[in-house]
Amino acid sequence: MTSNDIWIEITAATVEHAIGEGLEKLGASETEVVIEVISLPRSGLLGLGARQAKVRIRRKPAESSGESAAPQIASAPARSAQSIDDDESAAPRTAAPREAEDNGPPRATATVEEQSREALGTLNQILALMGEKTEVRVAASDEEGVELEVKGDGSGILIGRHGQTLDALEYLINRLLARRYKDAVPVQIDTESYRARRRQQLERMALSMGEQAKREGKRVTLEPMAPRDRRIVHLALKDDPLVSTRSAGTGYMRALEIVPAEGRRERGSRERPQERSQEREPLGQQGGFKRGQKKIV
Repeated sequence: MTSNDIWIEITAATVEHAIGEGLEKLGASETEVVIEVISLPRSGLLGLGARQAKVRIRRKPAESSGESAAPQIASAPARSAQSIDDDESAAPRTAAPREAEDNGPPRATATVEEQSREALGTLNQILALMGEKTEVRVAASDEEGVELEVKGDGSGILIGRHGQTLDALEYLINRLLARRYKDAVPVQIDTESYRARRRQQLERMALSMGEQAKREGKRVTLEPMAPRDRRIVHLALKDDPLVSTRSAGTGYMRALEIVPAEGRRERGSRERPQERSQEREPLGQQGGFKRGQKKIV
């Protein structure tokens, strides 16, 4: 077996990267090799089933190599039907142009009712893959959006800490719809009235922390929150002229600060030193006489 008969397999994030790495290892150009695309990359669902691109490359026989020849794409070796995914069942080919990958397939137009059915079916599939026995129904559906309600024994697992799991499911459904349909309506997912209970909890906390900021005359920082929760706090305090709210940090989970108005903060800073000086005043000098002296009546 000559060196030209030896295949090398390369795995990378994209087919282009895999081919480039293989050409570098062989020290050859595309016109001097045979390229076989074994599998295309796939992102998977919720991180499940993700995979990288894989290619096989070998040099052409010496007599067929030449700068003017086009790169040869070999046929994939025979495999059982069970091991071939849909995107691998087609004839092997070179990678598609990056513009096609970025743009994706054309999106369809659908009514709100059709989108609600699509969202309902997709959520049911995801929950089934998670092993959750639930019942999902469309609670509301109009031009403003679709609300899905989930009922089941594992509502606590579906909610997650501060609703993070519920938010992740909601984000995923909205992304899938946006990639498939033009003008996709927003989808909201709720279970056991969690959204309403969370809103009430955040509004009470916002008012309480706002009073603390005004009373102490200093900034109060809340724990990092998702954008949905931060918006509830902003709205709860937007009509209070004595405080303002702002987000701090970067990323999805950001802290929220409640800041007292300038005049309120200055007054608080003037009052506190006076209170501290009164607290440190030595005993015996209060009432007009020093410690150890007798009061003359």
